[in-house]
Amino acid sequence: MVNKNMNNSISSFVVILSISIMIFSIYMFSIFLNEQKTLQGSNAGKGNMFYIEVVNYVLPVYKVTSFDDEDMAESTFSVKNAILNYVGINLNQPKEILKKEIACLKVSNNSMDYNSNDVTSFNLSDPDITKNTGDSNTDNKTNNTDNNTNVNSPSQTFQVFNPKLKNNSTDTKPEILIYHSHTTESYGVYGHDNLDPTKNVCAVGDELAKTLSDDYGISVIHDTTIHNATDYNGSYMRSRQTLNKYLSKYGNFKMIIDLHRDSDPDKDDVTTNINGENLGKFMFVMTRKNPHFDKNMIIVNSLINTAKKNFPQLMIGNGTYYYNYGMNFFNQDESNNAFLLEVGSVSNTLDEAKGTTKYIARAIAEYINGK
Repeated sequence: MVNKNMNNSISSFVVILSISIMIFSIYMFSIFLNEQKTLQGSNAGKGNMFYIEVVNYVLPVYKVTSFDDEDMAESTFSVKNAILNYVGINLNQPKEILKKEIACLKVSNNSMDYNSNDVTSFNLSDPDITKNTGDSNTDNKTNNTDNNTNVNSPSQTFQVFNPKLKNNSTDTKPEILIYHSHTTESYGVYGHDNLDPTKNVCAVGDELAKTLSDDYGISVIHDTTIHNATDYNGSYMRSRQTLNKYLSKYGNFKMIIDLHRDSDPDKDDVTTNINGENLGKFMFVMTRKNPHFDKNMIIVNSLINTAKKNFPQLMIGNGTYYYNYGMNFFNQDESNNAFLLEVGSVSNTLDEAKGTTKYIARAIAEYINGK
C-alpha cells in the first residue's frame, strides 16, 4: 500500500511538473513572439536578444568566442527577467512589488501607474529629411508644458546665447549631419519608444538643428529615417547606409552626430536646473578601437571643455562613456568628425531634453564658429 501511494504521488508530481513545464514553455514562446512584434516596453524592438540570451545559456562557448556583451549597447533583455516576470516579479517596476506587499499603496494605484501612448504607423521607405539653412522664422523657444518635476540641485544661471558666435555667411553647404540609429527612443509619458517623430528623439534633433541654424547660422541636415524598428540589433548597419548616402553626396561634414537618449531610470541622476529650467543631462559615447578615435575625440573634448567651463552640471559624469568596439564602432569609423551624443534619459520629459539642446548648440557653435 505504501509503494502504491508513493507511486501515485510520484505520478502526480510528474504530471504537475509536465504541465508546469508546458505552461512555462508557452509563456517563454509568447515572450519571444512579443519581442519580435512590439516596439513598446522596456525591452522594445530588441527581439533578437531573446534568441541570443538562449544561445548564451545553452552554448556558453559560443558566447565567449562569438559574442561580446559590451558590443550590445543598450540591449537589456534577459532570460532571468523573463523568468521573474513569469512568477509576477518585474525588476523594472519595483513599485508593483511594493504594491503587492504593502496594501495601502493600492489606494494610489492610478497615481503610480506609468502609461505610454500607442505608437503611430510609419513608412520605412519614406524617410523624413529636413535641411536647416538659417532662414527659419519660427520661434525657437521651448515651453515646459510637461515639466512638473523639481530638481534637488540648486538652479544655476548662465547666459546661453552668444551673438558673437553667429555666422552670417550665405554659404548653405551643410556643415553638420544629425541622424538617429535608434530613431524611436522617446521620453517620459511617451514611453521608451514612440514612432511619432514629434514625441521621440527626432524632436530633440529638430530643436538642435533649428537652434544651430537660427541662432548661429550653421547649416544642418537632420535625417529622421527609422533604423531600429524591424531589427534593433541591425540599427547601426542600416544607419551606416544612411550616413554613407550623405557622405557620398556632400563629402565629409564638420560634425556627424548620431543623436540618442540615455536609458537611466533615475531622474535625479540625469536632471539638473539652469536658469530656473529643468534640463536633461547629456554625454558622449565613443569607441576606443575605432581607427578615427583620436580625431573624433578632438571634437568631443572641445565640446566637453566648453561645457565644463560654462555648464558642468549639465553633463552625465565626466561627459564621456567608452566602449572598445560597440556595434560597428557606432559608425564612428566612417569619419574623423563623428560621435554619438545622448541627450536626456527615458526618465526625462521631452521638453527637458529639448531644453538641453540650446546649451549643446552653444558648445558646437564655439567649436565651428569660434575659431
